[in-house]
Amino acid sequence: MRHLEVLVVSKDTTIPRILNWKVSTVDTIEMAIEKIQQRPYNIVAISNKFNLTDKVKLSQVVSVLYDNAILVEYTDNKILAETVKAAYWRANKPSSQSNYLDNSFEITLANCINLNK
Repeated sequence: MRHLEVLVVSKDTTIPRILNWKVSTVDTIEMAIEKIQQRPYNIVAISNKFNLTDKVKLSQVVSVLYDNAILVEYTDNKILAETVKAAYWRANKPSSQSNYLDNSFEITLANCINLNK
């Protein structure tokens, strides 16, 4: 099974675990930028304990390097897994409205044309 990858930027020393996700952790914005430049991540999760300047810097780097990367801010390690999964599925959810083509008119027309021959 291919694991999705998340980069967690946190000043906490605990290593978060997310089921079926490969989790990498760093404790500074500079280290996060280095990691992001080395490889793409599906999600970059940043702790709300960083200041606004660092968050903006990371956001700009992520948006420049990867068009489809998701940057999410989380408040607590206990809800990190739910935050990451919700952000990923919100961005990658198949559209809820499916468009179906109704070709019954074409079928009826084709049958009429074939019967008239």
